[in-house]
Amino acid sequence: MAIQAIERKKVSDEVFEQIKAMIASGNWKPGDKLPSEKELTELFGVSRVTIREALKKLASYNIIETSQGRGSFIRNMEGVSLFDNIMLSVYVNSAEESTIRDMMEFRGIVEVESVSLATQRGTEEDFRHLRENYKQMLEARNDIQLFSKYDLEFHKYIAQMTKNVVLIKCYSVIWDFLKEYFDRVVETIGVEKGSFYHGEILEAMECRDAKKAKILMREHLSATSKGALENLKDKLRR
Repeated sequence: MAIQAIERKKVSDEVFEQIKAMIASGNWKPGDKLPSEKELTELFGVSRVTIREALKKLASYNIIETSQGRGSFIRNMEGVSLFDNIMLSVYVNSAEESTIRDMMEFRGIVEVESVSLATQRGTEEDFRHLRENYKQMLEARNDIQLFSKYDLEFHKYIAQMTKNVVLIKCYSVIWDFLKEYFDRVVETIGVEKGSFYHGEILEAMECRDAKKAKILMREHLSATSKGALENLKDKLRR
């Protein structure tokens, strides 16, 4: 494999990333008007051409909407394809309370039924794999990033155990963004809830108790959502 020269990052890309981060952090919200080109030029200390390139890129990813004579506005998430990589990345990293609710609602709809199917359809090899994942998760409790990785993999394995191609593909499509979300949540609420509930869910699944597994998964997601939302509210009050 031939070594290729490392391409320098364009200044407009740096501006693009910073504006994207401002939106993700909640400093600029859907519906807000961005500062004018002149103001952005002064804020970033770059040329107007650079600002225009950055705004053009933001518009191409449906993050902003530019209207002649009115300026550029942050687009509302509704009606925007969340399978657009950049847009979903902004959405998942948003500091908005509604983002956490949306993600937990998605997980509640998908994962509660998935664990029931997985309990009924999983093979002995599947359960061995899930048990090994749980063991690795417990061993990683002092490493938030590694714990989060095994946490997400546990839920991915459950989806695979359903043998439902659509569910498995769904996880594959949004894997990167679930990872970002899991990293945020684990960092926010710690490892204890995940450690406890994963063990209880695994035990119910191994006993082929689909009803109990569903109840535990619902409790797990509810406890996770409550902890994440309470932490976010505490941050916003400071």
